[in-house]
Amino acid sequence: MPPPTEPAPTPSTGPALTPTPAPVLTASQQLTPAEGLLFGAFAGTRDAPDADTALRDLESTIGRKLDLHRWYAIWDDPMPPVSVRQSVERGRTPVLSILPKLRDGSKLPWAEVASGVHDARIREQAAGVRSLEVPLFLVFHHEPDYSPEYGSPADYRAAYRHYVEVFRTEGVTNVAWTWVMTPAAFNNPPTTPTKVGADALYPGDDVVDWAALDPYNWNGCAANVPQRWRTMAEIATPFRTWGVAHGKPLMLAEWNSFEDALDPERKAAWYRETMSTLASWPEVKAVAVFNTTGTCDWWITSSPRSVAGFVDAGARPSAHGRASAWLEPSAVTGPSPLTVTFDASRSTGSGHANGTGVTRWTLDFGDGTSTSGAGQPPAAVPHTYAAGSFRAVLTVTDAAGTTNVDRHTITSAAAPKASTAVRNVTTTSLELNAWVETGGIVGHAQMEWGPTTAYGSTSPVMDLAAVVTKTNVAVTVANLQPGTTYYWRLTVTTAVGTTVLDLTTYTAGPPTTTWAGATLITTGSAEPYAGVHPHRAATSAYLEWGPTAALGQVTPTQELTALTYEKTLRYPLTGLARGTTYWFRVVATNEHGTLVGPTKTFRTAP
Repeated sequence: MPPPTEPAPTPSTGPALTPTPAPVLTASQQLTPAEGLLFGAFAGTRDAPDADTALRDLESTIGRKLDLHRWYAIWDDPMPPVSVRQSVERGRTPVLSILPKLRDGSKLPWAEVASGVHDARIREQAAGVRSLEVPLFLVFHHEPDYSPEYGSPADYRAAYRHYVEVFRTEGVTNVAWTWVMTPAAFNNPPTTPTKVGADALYPGDDVVDWAALDPYNWNGCAANVPQRWRTMAEIATPFRTWGVAHGKPLMLAEWNSFEDALDPERKAAWYRETMSTLASWPEVKAVAVFNTTGTCDWWITSSPRSVAGFVDAGARPSAHGRASAWLEPSAVTGPSPLTVTFDASRSTGSGHANGTGVTRWTLDFGDGTSTSGAGQPPAAVPHTYAAGSFRAVLTVTDAAGTTNVDRHTITSAAAPKASTAVRNVTTTSLELNAWVETGGIVGHAQMEWGPTTAYGSTSPVMDLAAVVTKTNVAVTVANLQPGTTYYWRLTVTTAVGTTVLDLTTYTAGPPTTTWAGATLITTGSAEPYAGVHPHRAATSAYLEWGPTAALGQVTPTQELTALTYEKTLRYPLTGLARGTTYWFRVVATNEHGTLVGPTKTFRTAP
């Protein structure tokens, strides 16, 4: 019998291995594309109603979504600005400048900022920026080389460093600190107004994540600017050389060219050449065109050729440093059920031309359903929404693993509903009330009134919040005439439709009458009647009557409550003479006065 087999020894596992945590990337690292650059703009409003619309119009013109949104805020602006929050919602990255200048025009010296006297406001700004919860570029006082009125270079450096310190103390980690200068500061010698160079204004590598330049091809568009045509390479090379030495990623925070009156193709070619130059400068990781009127006309749309050149510049693969989700719904509001067709086909992967390079996509409709797929997302994804407000989110991913989102709020609602009432009526005033349901979307209401259907008086427009409950709106109207009919119209409008209600109402006043007569006439009896309007006051009414115009007899009194309409009162008479003419009239009294009606007649049967 063979000896028993000993059990094999259990391998020693040794001490438990702790997984190596993934490195935490800074905001600057998260924003720095591995290849290519981020492409953005400041979009002037011109004919657009607001900044968000202007930016969307620009994107439509150039055929791509922008990676960056340049924005300029002053010291006491709300933080974050509405337009910045809207861009974050759409998946764009803000490049936000904050200038130490108040809305009343006064300027805060750099020495004051550095001293700490404005720290309370800086903390408020820090909280607002942190609330965005995404990485962004933040600029304290762009182009300080052209702002000597704020103080000395030493003052600027101290103010910049103190500003950063307060943000860091407040725990703000979603900021890539960006230092923005003009080309004049990198000339040798400097050509700034005070001949101050970049080194004198540089606050230090420890508080600067990105270095940025505002280069323009002025081409003599104004006095005291370069008068000849210059390439981007000529304008920006000194800055590039300086930035490379500091090891910082570089940005063109503003850039553009003036037209050449002698060569209508030249500006378009300048855009294309600039992007070719930047493609050979791997240190430049972001650009944001300045599309508005400044010292000169910097509109991309200065000519159709200019637009075509800029479209080419933004469409090339090197202008897509990260994935870009672009979701366009056919409608964002409408009557429920609302069918929306989503176009996601123009989304782009990093390092690819417009509308290509996406490897995976997901469209969350926001109502508990979604769809997804591999490759480029489709141009038509229909979806029908029940009543409500929903947040549709498109997420795209490319082969490099970079992602981006785009979001739209879709509101499906019924047309607005309303009911009306009149309250607190006196002889000369009343309160017009309405209860409005907007279906959960914003809207507005307005009232009109007057003694005829032409109205003549109008209330201010009253804004209605996006709530699903009834909202009361009211207008008190004074200086009216007693006992008078007034016509009232309520108009309620939302993005879904308009509802109009008409109402007739009356002020309080003495009783009135508009009709009288007699019926049920026999040889010895009759029933005279009269209409009496009490005009919102308790009223007593009786008939004076008799066989002559002197009348002489009265009926018992009838009582009317405070009605808002005319009521017919009837007074049966008996014991009358055959074939005789009788006269009668109504007499009515309330707290506002007495009505003596017109005298009428009837004749008994022969």
